[in-house]
Amino acid sequence: MSKLKRRFYFLVHLIFISGFLYAFYHFIQTPRSISLDRRLWAYESWIILSFYSLFTYLVLWEKETRVGVKVKNGFKWFKQVMLTNLLLLIFPWGLFLLLAPKFLLEIFHLRSIYWRVLGIGSLLGALIYYFPFRFYKKKISYYILAFGFIDNLLAGAIVVFLFILGKVPLVAFSSSPLLFYFAFFFLEQARDYKS
Repeated sequence: MSKLKRRFYFLVHLIFISGFLYAFYHFIQTPRSISLDRRLWAYESWIILSFYSLFTYLVLWEKETRVGVKVKNGFKWFKQVMLTNLLLLIFPWGLFLLLAPKFLLEIFHLRSIYWRVLGIGSLLGALIYYFPFRFYKKKISYYILAFGFIDNLLAGAIVVFLFILGKVPLVAFSSSPLLFYFAFFFLEQARDYKS
């Protein structure tokens, strides 16, 4: 594993752990009399741990398939990560934001119409990213992989920036490390595709 990748993974671990500690601290500090706020902090802690577990699984699976094995297993790893990305785009980032009742989105401080538009964009992204998943050998797959790098990197950076400004809730911020992971993944795949 390269130094850059190790540093990147360290940064992603740090973001996940600090986000979890932040949510867990607020969960502990919230009085039991405010049960809705306390449940939301518990839910946000659970979301962060779920995303962190998924990230850890992908990294461990990558190490297992990349170290001294055949190219076929490397392609299997590519398909596994792409499938994970597609499932995340369809369910939590797509359909949930698009179809969730308004009162539920308000509870999570996702009141803006932007979140509905983001749900539509996530579903369209799933359609676009399905192409290299299914038709990897086509030339356009390279451009979709390069676009995936830019798309995920910008999305992650915007979410982090808006979280720092206090414009997005922690539940949205918790997805930023995975966005950075997928950005790095798409960058590696685009470079591998060119060579």
